[in-house]
Amino acid sequence: MTKLADILISAKTTLPWVLTSIGAPSWMISLLVPIRESGSLIPQWPLKHRIERYVKRQRVWRVGVLVQALAILGMVPAVAMLDAFYAGAGILILLMVLSLGRALCSLTMKDMEGALIEKGRRGKLVGIASGISGLLSLLSAGALILGKEQFEQVWLLFIMGFASVLFIATLPLSFALNAEVESESDRGGVSFLQTLKGDAALVHLIISRCLLLHSALIAPFFVSITTSQDDTFQLPYFIAASSLAAFLSSYVWGSWSDKSAVLTIRIASVICVIAGTAFYFCYQMGSLWLNVGLFFLLSVGYAGVRTARKTYLLDIASGDTRTQYVATANTVVGYVLLAFGGMYAVVYPLINEHIIALMTGFLVLGLGQSYWLKKEK
Repeated sequence: MTKLADILISAKTTLPWVLTSIGAPSWMISLLVPIRESGSLIPQWPLKHRIERYVKRQRVWRVGVLVQALAILGMVPAVAMLDAFYAGAGILILLMVLSLGRALCSLTMKDMEGALIEKGRRGKLVGIASGISGLLSLLSAGALILGKEQFEQVWLLFIMGFASVLFIATLPLSFALNAEVESESDRGGVSFLQTLKGDAALVHLIISRCLLLHSALIAPFFVSITTSQDDTFQLPYFIAASSLAAFLSSYVWGSWSDKSAVLTIRIASVICVIAGTAFYFCYQMGSLWLNVGLFFLLSVGYAGVRTARKTYLLDIASGDTRTQYVATANTVVGYVLLAFGGMYAVVYPLINEHIIALMTGFLVLGLGQSYWLKKEK
């Protein structure tokens, strides 16, 4: 349910379409993914020390879910009542709040998965959840396509409100979970830098992940470039493409990740490079179906990178060590995301569509870096 909500309120599809359609400044689009991702990553190191006090991690996870629900709910009146600039600014601010909730959920969900699911099945768990949410989101996108001519603004507000309701609805379902993680007191004094120096596998994973972030960073520009070519209501097609990609590929990526997360990262990275390269050379054709098809291919690759990376991190550590690694990796990635976001916000108005080529180049570097990752099994 939370994954379905993430798809419906995605910073790669829904939010860039919202900002473009209301006429918000283009630089705001460049900040959507960095704010959503870095805002949920950078706070994780200080939050880690507080979370470790709570043996029952599912309680902290519920707080994160509630924060996300309230932040999304606040976006509805911002879009409905404010003019372009202030609506866009409101969305960015509320996205920061949502990201804090994601930070709590990100830290604790890894602990919950590690405590409740044994090694060798975790990739399938991530894959099944992503696949089911993709199917449900695909049905939602179908309803949007059928009603797009008459209910554009209403459907837009409905998507945002429904995503908030989905988060709230997960709270009673989580009462059946009991994920207890005992604190390992000997790790309490380990510093941020000591954690980085202590495991080369973690360092290489962080470098690879920073480069492969572009599988997410590049996605909003697929949407915004296509929207700038044709101002009709195209959002449902991109949601459908993302949903179908998650539904068709997530379980496969999860199964492959359980066998070899490193190999899965490489295969998924190649797919992202192919999608980015093809879009750069074909976007001028102005074909909605071709652009959506390439976005689907990119989404397949992104699902693989994300599933494999999560499985890899779950498998190379356990207990509080896992929490330590997650917080360290996410904090570094968060700052890198901010740097990329700031850079692209400045560069995009200058180079326009050529930003696709630049980001695809970083994906190629990320593919190369993945060969430094050690085998986790």
